Amino acid sequence: MRAFIKDYLIPWLLVPGFWFGLWLLSSQTRKNLNPVTLFVTFLLLVPFLLVALHFVGKALERYGYSREDIKRLPEIIEKTHGGLYLSREIFDIIGKTLVFWGLFASALMMTGDSVRGVLNGVAIFARIFVLFVLLVSMVIWVMGLPFALYELFKGKEPNRGFLIELTIRQNLFYTAVLVAVRLIALRSGYPSGSDPIGELMALGRNICLVSSLFELSALNFLFGLAGLYGSRKSRKLTALALTLIVLAQIWIAWKMLAGKF
Repeated sequence: MRAFIKDYLIPWLLVPGFWFGLWLLSSQTRKNLNPVTLFVTFLLLVPFLLVALHFVGKALERYGYSREDIKRLPEIIEKTHGGLYLSREIFDIIGKTLVFWGLFASALMMTGDSVRGVLNGVAIFARIFVLFVLLVSMVIWVMGLPFALYELFKGKEPNRGFLIELTIRQNLFYTAVLVAVRLIALRSGYPSGSDPIGELMALGRNICLVSSLFELSALNFLFGLAGLYGSRKSRKLTALALTLIVLAQIWIAWKMLAGKF
């Protein structure tokens, strides 16, 4: 268990300690440090860790284990340390989860109000996820299209796992968040402002930005469908279609980022 404790458990425990140190150093968060906010902050760690364990379970399944093997996680990490990529993947999943928890908890600390702090944290992450629609498009430009064209010209099909995970599952999730933000912004009387919730409301009410993100989302999904099923009909036409989809995405993104809607 020495490798697990030294290379995994201790670094994981240092992350909450790092965030606590930052809260002590910042005057804005230090004045809000009290037993109640600390209790709520560390209580929020529970759902974050549950989500992390969900993804750890999926990682274990990819390497031939079962979700029930999470109970043997220290033993599995000890066995795969320095060999399989599994141990590094588990380390990254839990480490990133603790970083996201720290960002969320910092929003709570800055307000000093547990309820408002949680709402601010939700608003921050919702805004990030909404803009991830654009990030999916960028990943398609940098990785999706080049690799898809390479596979098509070699007479093979594009990577199905990549297309399903990125252009369908993740894209649909970010689009669902976008729809929720749009509906809440239109129905809520909360004013647009410089606070996290106000910024989220402003984003949801920006019809030009929201429309561009919806268009990018639709093209992301279309790229996935074309890559998954188009090659069965014609690889050359599929390559052309994927290229045209990416060009349309770049045009929309350029207009969106340049502010010319």
